[in-house]
Amino acid sequence: MFKANPATQRVKRSSPKVRYGIIADDLTGATDTATAFAQCGFTVAVALEPRCLTSLRVRVIALSTDSRHDLPAAARRKVRHAFSQLGAAGLSLFYKKMDSTVQGNIVAEVEALRDAGGFATALVCPANPAQGRTVRGGVLRVRGSGSVNLREHFRAQGLAESGSVESPVTAAKVRRVIGQGSRFIIADATSRGDLACLARAALQSKHRVLFAGSAGLAAGLASILAPPKRRGVMSSSRVLPTALRPGADDSRHNTLVMAGSKNPVTERQLKNLSKGAYAGPFGLNRNTGKDVTRSLACQRHAVIRVPVHRQPDSVILRHLRALAHLFRERRVGSLVLTGGDTALLICRWLQPRAIAIGGEIVPGLAWGRFIGGLADGLTVCTKPGGFGNGQSLVRAVEFLVTQSKSQRAS
Repeated sequence: MFKANPATQRVKRSSPKVRYGIIADDLTGATDTATAFAQCGFTVAVALEPRCLTSLRVRVIALSTDSRHDLPAAARRKVRHAFSQLGAAGLSLFYKKMDSTVQGNIVAEVEALRDAGGFATALVCPANPAQGRTVRGGVLRVRGSGSVNLREHFRAQGLAESGSVESPVTAAKVRRVIGQGSRFIIADATSRGDLACLARAALQSKHRVLFAGSAGLAAGLASILAPPKRRGVMSSSRVLPTALRPGADDSRHNTLVMAGSKNPVTERQLKNLSKGAYAGPFGLNRNTGKDVTRSLACQRHAVIRVPVHRQPDSVILRHLRALAHLFRERRVGSLVLTGGDTALLICRWLQPRAIAIGGEIVPGLAWGRFIGGLADGLTVCTKPGGFGNGQSLVRAVEFLVTQSKSQRAS
């Protein structure tokens, strides 16, 4: 069994030879967490086709197991398989991405990766203060959505015992709890400083620690692993490696928004988006291709509602295939995908090998470019359903249009 490289513990700076792996339970979680590393100067990709793992010349690779809605046993199998795939490609220091509102098979997946990688313990913290999600006293508080007692929540998922790091978070406290031998540690964090403290103390521990958290903890970890001259948040307009940039003539400037999430946050964002020069939202049916083609021809951005979980995937994919000419003819300049299940379904249709991550538009909204497939080179933004404020989609489209124009000019 491949095991993560123990040399990645007690890291003071990142060696150019070390490559890192991320395992998430949905696609937008993978892109969101990968972005935390891109913001700190790492080259990053989300692999959508496991066969391309060895050909991606990047420092960080994320995989989605698409296991959030699976039964625990199936989720464990998928995580172990993803670990084997990343390990065979030479990646180490695995990060287990978890939903910041603790949806999904968190205990099953964290324990599966911890045991497969031979980690002494898992440091678990879903906090993401940038999105209004903090943990204090073992209670996760989500701005506008109440709270969750993590110990009770994880116990209901089968967790037998756990240690805890409670506020105020200090390095000495983290090291002491790790040394006590608990295999599953629930940690508080109410700020980015707390998350950075957790990451640094765990990296310096003599025990091998699996990091399990949202993009918040990933950002703290990435800022420590990055070489000193690259530490800190980078501009979201950071240029991708030359090999990953599309040609200057392969895009126009219209944005197509594929909205599947029914989260109230996304609904508010779509409402604000509709106040501008946007057509739709169009339902996804056999007439959608004609409607969207007309809108794009009139230089209007378009919004399509994707009925994820309300229609069979086979029906949705059949309607999506009727839109293929938009990408073959390069009528779409950029793409926005809202919701992890929506993003996965669109990728099943377009069949890219990977997404090269460029950075972050606003907190929680990653952008990058497709590698391979029907939309090769196209700029794409992925947005978890509950992330962002009312203007996030408006700002995303504005950024993507600017990015499209700058790429064409170059």
